[in-house]
Amino acid sequence: MSRRRVLLIGRHFWPHGSIDSAAFLFQLACGLHRRDISVEVCTPRYATSWPEKYWLREIPVHRPAPPPRSDWSIGRYTRHLTQWIRSQGDAYDLVLVDAIREEAIAAIEASRLTGTATMLRYSGWGKQSDSEYWKTTRGARRCGTIGKMADTVIAKSAACNRALLTDRYSAERIVRIQPGFSAGPITSESNRESARRSLATANSDLRTNPDTIVALCNAPMTRDGGIQDLVHATYRMIDRHPNLAVWFIGDGPRRDWIYEHLKADGVRASIAMPGSFVDTDEIYAAADIYFQTDESGLDHFLPTAVSAELPIIAVESESVRSILVGSVVDTSEQDGPSNWVQWIKDPSPTNYVESVSQVLNHLPDYRNRSAKMRRHWLRSRPISATIDAYIDTIERTISRKKGSNRGATDEAAS
Repeated sequence: MSRRRVLLIGRHFWPHGSIDSAAFLFQLACGLHRRDISVEVCTPRYATSWPEKYWLREIPVHRPAPPPRSDWSIGRYTRHLTQWIRSQGDAYDLVLVDAIREEAIAAIEASRLTGTATMLRYSGWGKQSDSEYWKTTRGARRCGTIGKMADTVIAKSAACNRALLTDRYSAERIVRIQPGFSAGPITSESNRESARRSLATANSDLRTNPDTIVALCNAPMTRDGGIQDLVHATYRMIDRHPNLAVWFIGDGPRRDWIYEHLKADGVRASIAMPGSFVDTDEIYAAADIYFQTDESGLDHFLPTAVSAELPIIAVESESVRSILVGSVVDTSEQDGPSNWVQWIKDPSPTNYVESVSQVLNHLPDYRNRSAKMRRHWLRSRPISATIDAYIDTIERTISRKKGSNRGATDEAAS
């Protein structure tokens, strides 16, 4: 069998490591590349100084068009991307798009001419999912409609599957592939101390004392994000636990507001907002607990926290439970995944403070729970199985597409 040639398309890729979709797409590209798939990536060029093409770990990355910065420029971006895929389409067996949005329109429109197989991945979770995006504008609705023409659509969970079926996607074209968990670096006290020393050297805001407990939140800083609830609770958490430090990782339009709010609360010395990181391994290694404030970051950031054996305080939702609990049924009397997480049903400041106190007052027990969670998911849903599922789906999609193309050719000849 000849080496498969796959083009991955995403709105964000390296160096946007603080964006969950970019981190997942990078992980997927590297996983496919290691399995002898010829992978190339197409992503927007966010600055004119950026090169139009470069190589990342032997993976060619193309940046043919600037990103859309307004509703007016979305059409231009889609047309430019469509033309580029058409000009390059014969070089690929399959085009895989990481969201059913404007990039999906470009891939499917181009495939009408090139005959290349198309695979779309349902992106986002809950209120940030593709199906919610399709409700926002007429152009967004078009993304959902044209997405039905893809050869295969990847659903990440039962909720994603239901959303696609509700929008009348063909059940025969939907394939369920859940996010996987990577082994990650070995968790130990010495590694934690080493990571903290390294980070303190790079950024003085990340300097800690020996008794500091670092709580990590890796989330986009937006107006409607769950990070707002955590910000409002930070003063009370630090007031009760003076040795607590909260690291807010990421960027967004509300970043300045968050900083000024925390500064006004008098907790500037106990928080850090270092911005974005291309590689977050040391950030996770240096932390003691992890906040999951909403349904963002479920493709890569939350699984990374599990792999890093961090005790997790999570705002409860169906999407978050699908990652941390899955289809496992357990009760409070059983030692199962649901009981390895400190859940918050209502993200009020009081509930945040009580949850943090529960974890910090029993930190050795919660570290033991997080170790159990890591072992459980590495055994039952390793990232290697996720990559295998993608490869199997890619092979079946290409074979089915070639079969339908041959059938169309034979019918035309007759």
